[in-house]
Amino acid sequence: MAINVNSVYRTVLTILNKEERGTLTPDAYNRLARQAQIELLDKAFYDYNRAILKINAGGAVDEYGDIEEKITDKIDPFYKASDITLTNGLGTLPTDIYKIIKITITNKTIELERVNKHKLSYLLSSPLTKPSASFPVYYVRANPSAVQDIIVEPAFTDQSWTLGDLNIEYIKKPTAPIWAFTTESVSGVNTKRHDATNSVNFELHPTDEPDLVTKILSYLGVILKDPALLQAASQKIQNDFIKEQ
Repeated sequence: MAINVNSVYRTVLTILNKEERGTLTPDAYNRLARQAQIELLDKAFYDYNRAILKINAGGAVDEYGDIEEKITDKIDPFYKASDITLTNGLGTLPTDIYKIIKITITNKTIELERVNKHKLSYLLSSPLTKPSASFPVYYVRANPSAVQDIIVEPAFTDQSWTLGDLNIEYIKKPTAPIWAFTTESVSGVNTKRHDATNSVNFELHPTDEPDLVTKILSYLGVILKDPALLQAASQKIQNDFIKEQ
């Protein structure tokens, strides 16, 4: 499932024209489209965690479980799992990582706690708080090659316990949407035509399309007070598409 990048662009242009707010170049649209997709994914991830917390806190499963299921449908396409090989407590995170869900020791039920470098220094300063086999921790750092490293403590092997490798569950970065085009000269005027072959659609759930349009318009200072305007613009795009077939 995906959201057509051309449909969103044409809807945005239709509303901009109706509101007499000028136009939007393909390059500008592509930049705003990337930002809007990231923000909507962030919101879905936030809403999912919030629903889980409410269920765990004793909230009604019927009430929040349905919300959780709907949000899960939006997040699932971005879910990935991978292995991380450690060398002396140092490993490399997947290059397409966006948000970490959890990291566990391979073939064990032990989950590592994420800490920042300052807290790690504090934990290591005392034998009472020092990370152990039953309480391992990690922090993430960027390295010069723009790849993120994972630093794990304790980074040792002894007779009682071997750290081994890790399993990571995470949300991948969404593929950037691209509205590609070709340029044609019509009566001496250069006209941009949508290039479906080289375009990249949004990876978001189809139900997010109205929110995508609304968010992109908000970046341009257009606040839709009447939902009927969005519905009318979307219907016009659909009708135009049918006529073009």
